[in-house]
Amino acid sequence: MFRSIVKNIHISTNSTRLTFSIPKKFSRIKSTSTNVYHKSTNPSPILSKLDTPILPRQEINPNISKFVKPITPNDSYVSCTIFDSKGNVTELSRHFPKMNFLREHGLYPRDLRKIDTSIIDIIPSIAVRENCILVNLLHIKALVEANKVLIFDTSDPLSASRLGLFVYDLEAKLKAPNTSGWMQQYEHRALESILINVMSFLEAELQDHLKICGKILSDLENEIDREKLRNLLIKSKALSAFYQKALLIRNVIDDLLENDDDLLGMYLTDRDNGEELLKTDSGEVEMLLEAYYKQCDEFVQQSESLLNDIKSTEEIVNIILDANRNSLMLFELKVTIYTLGFTVATVLPAFYGMNLKNFIEESNLGFGGVMLFSVFIALMVTSKNFKTLRAVQKLTLMNPDTKMAQAKKVYTLPKPKPIVNNDHRFQRVPSLFNRWRFWKKRKCIPTDHGQRDMVWKWLIDEKKK
Repeated sequence: MFRSIVKNIHISTNSTRLTFSIPKKFSRIKSTSTNVYHKSTNPSPILSKLDTPILPRQEINPNISKFVKPITPNDSYVSCTIFDSKGNVTELSRHFPKMNFLREHGLYPRDLRKIDTSIIDIIPSIAVRENCILVNLLHIKALVEANKVLIFDTSDPLSASRLGLFVYDLEAKLKAPNTSGWMQQYEHRALESILINVMSFLEAELQDHLKICGKILSDLENEIDREKLRNLLIKSKALSAFYQKALLIRNVIDDLLENDDDLLGMYLTDRDNGEELLKTDSGEVEMLLEAYYKQCDEFVQQSESLLNDIKSTEEIVNIILDANRNSLMLFELKVTIYTLGFTVATVLPAFYGMNLKNFIEESNLGFGGVMLFSVFIALMVTSKNFKTLRAVQKLTLMNPDTKMAQAKKVYTLPKPKPIVNNDHRFQRVPSLFNRWRFWKKRKCIPTDHGQRDMVWKWLIDEKKK
């Protein structure tokens, strides 16, 4: 069995692929019979776990879930992967009793309620405590201290594989040398690595949605297919979930930017060194959060725009389907009208089909007259029905009472004319109809001031009695 030294391990933050360079002497060995093992002069705790064989090819995607495995949830302990102050992984999936863990880090039981091994990660959060920062974003649940980072293990296999990639990225970020002369604090580097990983997954998921949904929308412009509509419904639900997820993450970052106390509380190193911070000293972490807030806001805007395009397409499709449905109904009505015309045309000849004397059999013009009269009746009925149908077709929202009102014989009451002189209204010639009509109505108050004063005086006297 051959063993080779794996050189040039490239770990990319924006990619989920690791690239290995294989020595030339092993390039001709078949992959079906040869196993290549990792070996390094200064192995890290993660690479020391790589005892599984890999195929000798130029670019491979190793199964990261072999290193960060999903665990079984347990109420008595928490499982964490620990990074030290130098960025080295000191322990993988170490179990801590919950009460000891809470006392050691100065936390409350409610703080672990959303950061435990639960696979439910709908509501994100970044909570600043006295000695640490609790982060719950997508698949990453972490506790960041001034000189240590604890990554909580998960019970979801997919999240475990993503968490394995994040562990590599975080190790590279924490071990990165300072080349610019500006030293970023340990907790800020860890937080930035978490935000980079989260934004990378959001961007990759958004690109998938844009590609798939855009293709479906472009196909629907050419042809409305039932299968495409079904796929659009499924993808729109997934896009809505992504939009809600990105919106919640943006709101979490926005809440942090609005809270000056939390921004100052994120300087854990300065607090451990006993330095006093003013409210104006939070510029570094504020710029860090603003950069990723803008990036997350861009994802929210793009997903919202795509959702609006899907809704517009659904409305247009519904309008087209309604128009097609109306066309089918119109065609059915036309067929019914023609059928009614032929039926009316055959009624009169049917009477003459009876074996009874009608004194027209001997007439030379009887057959032609009956036929012409039947055709005339059929054409008249058909024409009348088509005229009514055209009146219904021309019915619009702006003019709903023109031909439709005439077709249905709907009559509206005329508008009442303004009464100039109210006394003239009661001086009409009495009639039975007018007496009945005014008996139903309430009496009007007189408009004359003298009569009005007299009525008020009479009412007051009645109350005194």
